[in-house]
Amino acid sequence: MAKKIFYVFLIALFTFLIIVPFVSYNAYKTAVKEKAFNHLITVRDLLKLQIWNYFNERYGDIDVLSRNPVIAQGFTRLSNAVHTFGHESSQFSTVVDLYQPLMEYYVFDYGYVNIFFIDKDGDVMFSAIKEDFTGTNLLTGTYKHNNIARVFKQGLMEVNFEDYTWNGAVSEFTSYFAAPVFEANELLGALIIEIPFSHLDSMLTQRTGLGKTGEMYLVGDDGFMRSNSRFSVKPTMLQKEVDTKATREAFEGYVGTMLMKDYRGVSVLSAYTPLNLNFMNWVLLVEMDEAEAFASIYSVELKLTVIASIIGFIAISYLYLEFKKEKKRIAYDDSEDSESEEDSDTESA
Repeated sequence: MAKKIFYVFLIALFTFLIIVPFVSYNAYKTAVKEKAFNHLITVRDLLKLQIWNYFNERYGDIDVLSRNPVIAQGFTRLSNAVHTFGHESSQFSTVVDLYQPLMEYYVFDYGYVNIFFIDKDGDVMFSAIKEDFTGTNLLTGTYKHNNIARVFKQGLMEVNFEDYTWNGAVSEFTSYFAAPVFEANELLGALIIEIPFSHLDSMLTQRTGLGKTGEMYLVGDDGFMRSNSRFSVKPTMLQKEVDTKATREAFEGYVGTMLMKDYRGVSVLSAYTPLNLNFMNWVLLVEMDEAEAFASIYSVELKLTVIASIIGFIAISYLYLEFKKEKKRIAYDDSEDSESEEDSDTESA
């Protein structure tokens, strides 16, 4: 009876030692996964707001600046001077000198690359910093297929954005915002601001709290990155194509999270969202390698495996020793029974 009680107690103990850690581990695993995804969601939403605000502020800048009467006056004076006397005339230079300090202030204070005054006929009348197409015509000249020409045409009708391209003059990727300039109801031309990629890049490289493998990146509607990967020595801006399940869902308008293979073929936790800007169709992704995000889970799994192995070894060893003891006992009992039968036979004889 005592032995039966001991075995019942032993089974109950082993059951406790196996079930309780398993239940606790499952709860812990779920909590870690939720925490990891929630952290990525928080980073994603904060970064989305930051990027959204940045581009909308630039949109607001060009919209307000193009409506400033001083800008309209500048367009009229520059247009009269350039069409009457030409770009190289002293009269034109005098008008440029009037507006140069103000435009330089906007460029340096707001962190722009450049500001352009372009009349409705496509003549680049003024730029705060001289570039190759300053003084050319964007409708008929060499740069008529350039990004600035495209945004100029759209900017004659409404505020518009043109995607980033490489600008060799400043050795950086730049993009443009354009807006129409009117005096009364007469269209004078388009005002254009040129902004650097460095502003956007600085937002995307703030990876505090994302560990060694966390990264934030943008993908344009052409499928190419609008940022630089932390895993690449070479720039990936407009060079690296990304086509994953997360990007496809984000381009379809979905906001969510998933565990998937990223553009490197590595398993990652991904939090994705469209930027929801009217003038661009980009998506934002915040990701971290699964191996790093779930490192604590794998550590616990390893410890539980070791503990289970030790317990299993002890249990098997104990059962093996008990089996040997039982085998010896049976052998001994059989031997005793055999001797008893021989003694009985001897006495009968």
